[in-house]
Amino acid sequence: MGNLHKGHLSLLLKAQEYKDPTIVSIYVNPLQFNDSFDFITYPKTLDLDISLLAKNGCDCLFIPDQSILEDINQIKAPKKSIELCGRNRPGHFDGVLTIVNRLFELVKPTRAIFGMKDYQQLALIKDFVYEGKLPITVIGAPTLRDLNGLALSSRNTHLSNDEKLIASLLFKTLQDLAGIHIITDKLINNKIDELSASGFEVDYLKCCNADTLKESSNYSERPLLIAIAAKIKNIRLIDNILVI
Repeated sequence: MGNLHKGHLSLLLKAQEYKDPTIVSIYVNPLQFNDSFDFITYPKTLDLDISLLAKNGCDCLFIPDQSILEDINQIKAPKKSIELCGRNRPGHFDGVLTIVNRLFELVKPTRAIFGMKDYQQLALIKDFVYEGKLPITVIGAPTLRDLNGLALSSRNTHLSNDEKLIASLLFKTLQDLAGIHIITDKLINNKIDELSASGFEVDYLKCCNADTLKESSNYSERPLLIAIAAKIKNIRLIDNILVI
């Protein structure tokens, strides 16, 4: 959705490994925003984005206008979408799958690369492609981070340097939990209390089955997804660790 950073460019570099022409789309999709304020304030830096893509070997840039939504096939996301981010963002993943499907129809890619920072989005798109028997290979690319561990995100531009340092506690929390042999509800709640005391409004902090995304109390389960979403200064951030 634009406001490109090194995390986005890493997806382009991953695509270039396959030696095929690379296509990048930039479109701030109104269908996936539950909060109109979030949509209006979403950072937009199109001129800089174009320059970055040109310098990094993008072969084609697709910048659709709002006509892309005309007569669009509305996709209803499956039950997996109501877990994690979907619990407090009704319709969000309907909007994601609807626009991704339209982009697939127009671009007809052989491969599509998405970041693992939004693990739920990646999982839903993989399922959508598999169930629809679309001739597309969906590839997940690792999350890029600042030196302090904060996952790179367009929304980080709304944070001061001090707030970014505080925001890095999200990844530290995930690392702490990933290193513990048994995770209890009490431990999860203690971590939420610690983050709240640091200024976060925590949406969720959960250990989940990495396939179904349902909450899991079996820490020996593999792969296990430990995922978090929280707001700081009304800026919503997400992150996760996949324990293999």
